Amino acid sequence: MNPVKIQEVRRRSLAENYGIKAGDKLVSINGKKLRDIIDYELCAANEDICLDVIQNGSQRRINIKNTRLESLGVIFSTSLFDGVKRCANKCIFCFIDQLPPGMRKSVYIKDDDYRLSFLYGNFITLTNMKEQDIERIIKHRLSPIYVSLHTTNPELRAKMLGRKRKDRTYEYLKILLDAGIEIHIQMVLCPGINDGAELDKSIDELSTKYEGVSSIGLVPVGLTAYRDGLYPLRAFERQEIEDLIKQAKKWQSKFEKERGYALVYIADEFYISTGHNIPPLEHYGEFPQIENGIGLTRLFIDEVQSKLDSFDSVRYRHNIAIITGTLFKNVMGNLLGKIKERTGAKIDAVAVENAYFGGKVNVTGLITGSDIITSVKKKFLENGKPDVLVIPDIVLNGDGFMLDNYTPDMIASEIGVKVEVVRSTGAGFVEDMLEVLKKNDISLGGSCGKAKCRKVNASE
Repeated sequence: MNPVKIQEVRRRSLAENYGIKAGDKLVSINGKKLRDIIDYELCAANEDICLDVIQNGSQRRINIKNTRLESLGVIFSTSLFDGVKRCANKCIFCFIDQLPPGMRKSVYIKDDDYRLSFLYGNFITLTNMKEQDIERIIKHRLSPIYVSLHTTNPELRAKMLGRKRKDRTYEYLKILLDAGIEIHIQMVLCPGINDGAELDKSIDELSTKYEGVSSIGLVPVGLTAYRDGLYPLRAFERQEIEDLIKQAKKWQSKFEKERGYALVYIADEFYISTGHNIPPLEHYGEFPQIENGIGLTRLFIDEVQSKLDSFDSVRYRHNIAIITGTLFKNVMGNLLGKIKERTGAKIDAVAVENAYFGGKVNVTGLITGSDIITSVKKKFLENGKPDVLVIPDIVLNGDGFMLDNYTPDMIASEIGVKVEVVRSTGAGFVEDMLEVLKKNDISLGGSCGKAKCRKVNASE
């Protein structure tokens, strides 16, 4: 394994005190070469730490006394020092296979790595696992693990994953569950394939043969316009979604009586697209499928309301537009109405049509800069330009780029309107929206309460 480059060293940390600098390369800790951040954390949790580090081209040994077992203060650019484990399946519903050309190379990577599942909640198929991987998960209690299962029917799963090799997933599932590893299941539902009676069978078997499963998430297949040559799939029709919601409710009622929680949770998209109310907060318990986006809408709505209830009204005369996906338009519109009541500002949602991906893609997280520009220019022609265009941070990666490599500054330059980025959590969204309103100092007065809004007279 190659040495791993240290990206940053925190100030006044142990690492800085012992002369470790950004750009150094970590070779080993206590003689052990490191595969990933998990190895690093385990090895660094000792009172006596021996680091082999490459500095300025020369290898150096650094012995650290860490009697208080504090963090060394070292930050790496990646969590996987030996590289990401790739997916070898050819799933009939794979979203990566449907991506348009010309995107960043990293977007096309198909990861299927149990470490990313433990660290970040990525769903994995377990098909590329080796026995030593299973042993490591159990030994170091790498829990929870999130598994893309899709069905308990082995033949159907082989078809859906495009596999011809032997699949030990069901065997591994039982081993992990018997060892007390927390497992969350995802099923990507494809109409006419693994829904209906097949879904009933899968839920029944997961709740009986795999009793330790902590949750089952049901999500719709995502379809873009780039499916030439791929397996023929279609989106759910409205009546099929209505039937699915009823089917899920039947299982949820059963498990709530037997276990005290729903076990089966369905994607927010199913509720929103058919006009159903999102279930209440208590339905989701500890939000076991939040990594799948399930329950995120309820959490967002309730956080927004709670945050709005925590401050008194203040009056502004801003004209603000905020972009959102077409799926979330009505939800966002209702929430913006509540913000308008508290602030007096004119705030409108701009539902962005996703031409970049096409197909049935309608979620906010997959909006691109080019589609934002097209949609807002059309909106501006109809209603005039706002003072500010607001973009949720969910459309940006960690480096501030959208999927088509646009940045907020590039959009601002293109449309001639100031662009602000706000957080995508409910509380963060309200706080950042209030900050956007305060920035230009043209409020019309009012009481600020807990939000600490600055009052500004209209004459200022």
